[in-house]
Amino acid sequence: MKIGIYGSMNVGCVHDDTIDYIGVDQGVYHLYHQGITPIIAIGDMDSIEDDNILNHLQIRRYSSIKDDTDTALAIQYAIDHGYDCIDLYGVTHQRMDHFMAVLCLLEKYQDIAITVYDEWNKIFVLKPGKHQIFKEQYYYFSIFAFDESVITLTDCHYPLQHYHLKRNDPLCVSNQMNGEYAYIENSQTILFIQSRS
Repeated sequence: MKIGIYGSMNVGCVHDDTIDYIGVDQGVYHLYHQGITPIIAIGDMDSIEDDNILNHLQIRRYSSIKDDTDTALAIQYAIDHGYDCIDLYGVTHQRMDHFMAVLCLLEKYQDIAITVYDEWNKIFVLKPGKHQIFKEQYYYFSIFAFDESVITLTDCHYPLQHYHLKRNDPLCVSNQMNGEYAYIENSQTILFIQSRS
């Protein structure tokens, strides 16, 4: 079951407006401007300037002093309510510390299909196996290892055969697909980033 979560940063329109959405703090505002009413608002609501936007919404309001980020609370809410596929918006840009926390969540919840979107990037986890990844509107792709992973890349500008990619190794940055897709084979879970420019 799929759901979307929209965080505080405005990163443009969602890719799928037919699914349910959770508004995280200012994300409620960004969803409303796309004609989407979230099923719930989650967070400390410290960036909501006009509380009227929260009228008639189910709200889970948290103190700004807490052990989890608002995004982490929203992801946990989605998981607790049976969602196993999450589109995540509004978590990149200015606050790099919060973005790093999101990358930690992608690693933590490897069994949940979480995809991060902004205007330029699509970020997700690839479990071990062989994958056909389509180019779509993204020009570049990059790979990072959570743990050491044996990587094979084909149908791309910089192919690899059984390369041992370590967590601190940036070799797999800024590759390109030769056509409409590339094949990626990985022995361990990896972080996959597609970028438009």
